[in-house]
Amino acid sequence: MTQKFRVLSLNGGGIRGLYTASFLAEIEHLSGKKLADHFDLIVGTSTGGLIAIAIGLGNSVGSIRDFYKKNGAAIFPAGWHRRKWLFAKQLVYPKHDNVVLEQLIKQCVGEERTIGDSKRPLVINAFHAAGGKPVCFKTRHHDDFKKDHTRKAWEVAMATSAAPVFYRAFQAEDGSDYIDGGVWANCPVLVGAIEAIDRFGMPRDQVEILSVGTTKTPFSIEHGSRRGGAWYNVSMKNRAVVNLLMEANRRSAMFMAQRLVGVESIVEIDRDVDRGGYEMDDSRPEVLRDLQSLGEDDAKTHVQKIVDRFFQAPAPPWSAIA
Repeated sequence: MTQKFRVLSLNGGGIRGLYTASFLAEIEHLSGKKLADHFDLIVGTSTGGLIAIAIGLGNSVGSIRDFYKKNGAAIFPAGWHRRKWLFAKQLVYPKHDNVVLEQLIKQCVGEERTIGDSKRPLVINAFHAAGGKPVCFKTRHHDDFKKDHTRKAWEVAMATSAAPVFYRAFQAEDGSDYIDGGVWANCPVLVGAIEAIDRFGMPRDQVEILSVGTTKTPFSIEHGSRRGGAWYNVSMKNRAVVNLLMEANRRSAMFMAQRLVGVESIVEIDRDVDRGGYEMDDSRPEVLRDLQSLGEDDAKTHVQKIVDRFFQAPAPPWSAIA
């Protein structure tokens, strides 16, 4: 059997990226295989973008999982009194400090490495604040891509992770302001499918995608949200708008990607959790434990399917276009 072109797609979701990293780390542990050796393309948005960059640069997935466990509380400070203050603060300012996130991302991916140093092709999604347009930062895997590969990896990670409300826009060295790619491609599965077909020239029936989420909740728009005004909808006690945008993005992207490459060509891994779920910036110890446990449990459930579908042979060697 000819090995299909394999895409790893990683969703956004803040601290819930610990679920993603724990799932992937456990898959590597149980299979004895490295993700970076078996995928032809890695796409990611927001927290999934950071994980994608780190994998591409050769970081072990276990170390990425440990990064979330160790630094979650620093990235998203927890505590009841702290959260009350953050709620008041976010009415005027971002909830969290970009400086802390930047320092930690530099520790994770390095200060000098560029996305051009990736061992695998990458597509990392952001949004150009001034230009008002989607942005995909890409490795040099096509003749059209002239500049992105020279960008510092930490800058790209900051650009894709600058979630509105949570962080201010990230200003890159070239002066451009970027916000989180989750505003348009929180689930980047369609981006990955299009890149495989349009830029790698793959036939639709030769593309296979592993899409990993960050947990999701049973979806509905509560009655209060349907009739409530702006104040109600921004309240931290009602996350209906955030859940609406993330779930609508996931469902629409998945629907279109399935139409493009076929339903059977996409393996989606995600965990439905109780209504309310986990907030994107909830770093309490019990939440971090839950996210790690859920990811590891799902890896044990799905490892054989992933081995059979994606790990039968290593991906061909790849090097950037000179």
